[in-house]
Amino acid sequence: MTMPAKPVKKDPHPDPEISPEMREHIKNSFSELRICTTCEGPILLPVRLSPPKPMDVKIDVGGRTLYISAVQAPRVKVIDSRMLPKCVLQKRKKC
Repeated sequence: MTMPAKPVKKDPHPDPEISPEMREHIKNSFSELRICTTCEGPILLPVRLSPPKPMDVKIDVGGRTLYISAVQAPRVKVIDSRMLPKCVLQKRKKC
C-alpha cells in the first residue's frame, strides 16, 4: 500500500506587489528599509529607526533588502505610498 503524496504547501508569505513609485523610493533610499507595525497600520521606516528582526521576511528590491515584520508579512498585499511616513509625503509636496 502506498502513502498519498503530501500536498505542496503554499508560500506562507508571497511577495507583495510593489508600486513603481515605491520601488524607486526603496532603490533610491539611503538605507535599507523595514515595514513595521504602528497604531495607524504598516509603515515603511529606515532600519536605523526600526531594526530588522530575525523573523522578518526579506525581499530584494533593485539590490536593496526590504524587511517586512513577521506580523505584517501575512497581511501586506501591496506596498504603496500609503506606507510612507507623513513627513516624507510633506517633503514631496514642497518640491
